[in-house]
Amino acid sequence: MIIVNNNDNVYLSWREKGERQTETVPFRPYFYLGVDSPEPPTYRINKYLDGEFEYEQGDWKNLQGEELKRVYYEKATDSYKARGSFSKTYEGDVPYHHRYTVDRIEQIREYDLRKWYWDMEWQQGGKYDEAITAIVVYDNYDKEYAMWTWFPNDTEMSDSEFIDAKRFELQTADWTTIFSSEMTMIQSFINTISNKDPDMLIAWFGLKFDFPKLLERCCLYGLNPTVMSPIGRIDKISRQKGGGYKNTVGEEGFSPISQPLKGRLMLNLDFAFERQWNDAQKGTLPSLALDYVSENILGENKLVSERFPDKNEFFKRGWLEDTATYLDYAVKDVELIKRIDEENHTSEAILSLQKLLIAPFDACFYASNMASIFFMRNATWKAPTGIKRKFRVCENCNETNDLDRKTCKSCKGTLTYSGAMVYDPLSENTNGLHEGIAAFDFAQLYPSMMIARNISWETKSDDPTELGVNIKTPQDFSDCVDKQMVYYNTDSLGLLPKSVIELRKLRTHYKALLKDARNENNESEAIKWNNNQMGIKRIMASFYGVLAFDGFGWADKGLAESITASAREAIRAAAFKVRGME
Repeated sequence: MIIVNNNDNVYLSWREKGERQTETVPFRPYFYLGVDSPEPPTYRINKYLDGEFEYEQGDWKNLQGEELKRVYYEKATDSYKARGSFSKTYEGDVPYHHRYTVDRIEQIREYDLRKWYWDMEWQQGGKYDEAITAIVVYDNYDKEYAMWTWFPNDTEMSDSEFIDAKRFELQTADWTTIFSSEMTMIQSFINTISNKDPDMLIAWFGLKFDFPKLLERCCLYGLNPTVMSPIGRIDKISRQKGGGYKNTVGEEGFSPISQPLKGRLMLNLDFAFERQWNDAQKGTLPSLALDYVSENILGENKLVSERFPDKNEFFKRGWLEDTATYLDYAVKDVELIKRIDEENHTSEAILSLQKLLIAPFDACFYASNMASIFFMRNATWKAPTGIKRKFRVCENCNETNDLDRKTCKSCKGTLTYSGAMVYDPLSENTNGLHEGIAAFDFAQLYPSMMIARNISWETKSDDPTELGVNIKTPQDFSDCVDKQMVYYNTDSLGLLPKSVIELRKLRTHYKALLKDARNENNESEAIKWNNNQMGIKRIMASFYGVLAFDGFGWADKGLAESITASAREAIRAAAFKVRGME
């Protein structure tokens, strides 16, 4: 399901029996204030224009139980300026379409997305330097490869007609269209996106390279790139007063999780695959280059030109001098992208996570977005608006420090807190060759500590309780420090441990269904349940990360310290016990 903001409306899109369904819903943006906060009637948009506030009383509270009120403002794009009118707000940093999803959507519609796997080649050097030379797409509805390419007027291949791919003895393209200019090729491609109407565009580094390059060449020729969007909007693209379109994407391209093509999903498969690989604890990928990943995952490589084995030379001369290999190379890249996704179920895993989380697609990549949406749905209180800090204040002396500093420039006190425990064999005199080695691991260590100590925002206690955490637990056996305790109440289960317990039960359920599906050799069901159980794992993993994320509304340094300290204590206790058995 596609959920995206469209000015002051939310655009929804899904399919029923293969046909696209859309809905545009008006939705008023808002955040929360303390009930006694002043109520200015307007806010300044610019030096010529003011926006209007509207206030609403209701049964809303913050963590401390203080009553809140809701304040509406005029436009979703005014969020920063509107909340700047107040000293403290709540949930003022929630993206507009995230807010709508939490408030209005109870279930993500299931449907088979029309996916386009795509890649582009462009000339590197020579007369046509930087020109896009070929665009290849695999359409999972049509189940065929399509190619757009062009050749200069002084070549025999420039005939501007639909041709059979066998003309160049291409191995995989089902059809190819040759154009007489780059401009007419691009125009045909962007029109085809509009006509074929794919739900998702999947590429390798596509948001960094391919899509920005396509926008750049559209604007160069005065073409309207917004025809690719069902709602006529692309980030960083604007209509100029004198005609044509302005492109402000920049050299860095778009972020790997951004959704610049409004109304269609875009997936950077390299980024999603890396996250999936890490979640599966398969180690670190030395390279995310398509050739490296395809070789190690699929056992296949990109095509190599016999005439131009040097890649730099191939990209300079292959288009016009080794055309068949060049075009086959372009098709092969898309084939590899498609196979990596389908064989690892990468895009489907994210779509499964979207259904589990009940969130927009773009919220399913970073922990802050996942946790924010989960907690907003489940907490009985509203979190403060996160503040993106440019500095860090020392708790000991109140000195302002740069964010990247770990110790205070004034008092030299620690600005960060201790994280994981890493043993140093030299300091502990355990270096050397050993026999009878045993390894042990804690299952979901951080979530387990949340449960064991009832660690949560609302369970923190100013008075000593039986659940105390020494947040200064030693990093190793030899280090001894004074206790610095944080206590948690035992009279009720906190939101964090409660959420972990419920999600664990759900994950266990999905794992059981996965086992049954595998025993029955039901591959499609096995994929479904495996995606679900991994999605639950990712949601749980997001909890700790956001607690330590400075500037995030749900962040709490004390909780983060308590979790890592409890984990170190558990590891240290297990290690001491093992040593006692020697």
